[in-house]
Amino acid sequence: MEDLDEPAATAETLRGIRRELMQHLASLPSVGSIIAMQQALLREHGRTSQTQAGRELLKEHRSKLRAIGDALTWQALPAHAIRTLAKHPGRPAPPPVDADDAAFVMRVVDRLAGAGRVPIIADLTNVLLVGDIVALGPSATVEVVECKNTRIPTRLPSSGRLARQRQRGETLAHYLRESVMPIADEAPRFAAALGIPASASPSQNLVAMDMVLPEPHPEWLDTAYAQYENSSRGVAVVEIGPGDYLILADPRAIETDELGEVIDALPSMHKRCLAVHLEHLTEPLPYCRSILSYPVDWKLRYDLLEANLVMIRLVDLAIFETSGDDGIGLVLREDLSLVGAQDGYSQIFSHRFVHEVLTGPISAAETLSCLHETLRQSDRDLAPLVREGNPSGMSGESDLAGRGSGSDVRYTTAYPAPDGELAFVSSATEVGLGAVPGVTHVEFYPTTGRLIVHGEDGVLLDKEFPER
Repeated sequence: MEDLDEPAATAETLRGIRRELMQHLASLPSVGSIIAMQQALLREHGRTSQTQAGRELLKEHRSKLRAIGDALTWQALPAHAIRTLAKHPGRPAPPPVDADDAAFVMRVVDRLAGAGRVPIIADLTNVLLVGDIVALGPSATVEVVECKNTRIPTRLPSSGRLARQRQRGETLAHYLRESVMPIADEAPRFAAALGIPASASPSQNLVAMDMVLPEPHPEWLDTAYAQYENSSRGVAVVEIGPGDYLILADPRAIETDELGEVIDALPSMHKRCLAVHLEHLTEPLPYCRSILSYPVDWKLRYDLLEANLVMIRLVDLAIFETSGDDGIGLVLREDLSLVGAQDGYSQIFSHRFVHEVLTGPISAAETLSCLHETLRQSDRDLAPLVREGNPSGMSGESDLAGRGSGSDVRYTTAYPAPDGELAFVSSATEVGLGAVPGVTHVEFYPTTGRLIVHGEDGVLLDKEFPER
């Protein structure tokens, strides 16, 4: 990376830094290192925080660094984990720019990587709002790690900010494992994070269902890019299907209205909707994959990051109200959520599904087909439970009947140990000891294999389990 000019970085210097980062991102995982990529992002955030000169230029730079962090996250982690760990009422935290804190986070990252996991530093992103590190392990296991560069507590906090932080992390980890979560007083915030109208949020439990979602088609981006490079008008159009287009255009084509002429020449639409990728880069929707994460030419990704090119999705939203051959149909609401009804049983699909089409190379028709099939499955499997004696629909065991398969997820907190080792502290519930009377939490020291089990009255077990 180039050094920043003093006292302020020039726009060209910053663009050069981002260009190298995008090349590194596009080379992963076959070339380069996810750890080195994050070290570079951390270093860059740290350097730009040390000067007040060129404030607006550096603000834009940090925003684009976060967009790169989002793309890395979508390349590395499961989509359901990202969507779930975005459920937090606050804004993204700033990256750890304090030298000691940043060094401690990197120690934890290195330990997780050494254990065969792929760790992502949450504060480098806009979309991971729970945990400091989220690590993907073998067999798609996920570990959410808080990093506390302080003394190991003798007891887990039971009140205050740290207790609320742990409770939220453990609740979301439980949801990812079990596909069900009591939402109680947090219903409005969880509903908003999921894109569910507040009035439609479940009264007791939020239940995740497995769905076979349509695959994205990054080759449409490749096709549009190739067309653009051969275009004299600075505009390329890929027809995904009737009323469904992916467009690439450069700023000149937008300013001279070449783009407008191309769009006006397309067939008319009933409910035309135009979405521009730049909005999603600066204010990403956590349930929509970053456009920069798709495996396409790094130059295209860089041009999209820098707004040298604009990706536009032009979609006739009337597509989503097209009925299937069996008469199953959906109604599109103003907030872009969808409602389907079948024999008196209704189901709401959040605006996530329409937004996924509007932010990436995903077919509207294929998405509609997926939602129709989900409605048919719900009518077969869930609606009878609602009709046969539980009109409220969501209490007792009936709300769990169609829940998803879940993931192997654990929530833990890393602390520095006095001897320079790391300690990972987890509640009894998170390590499967919640049913054991008196157990409160455990400490694990991976270097020595030492395990300490704490109870309400002190230490219950202190033993080493050395690697064989």
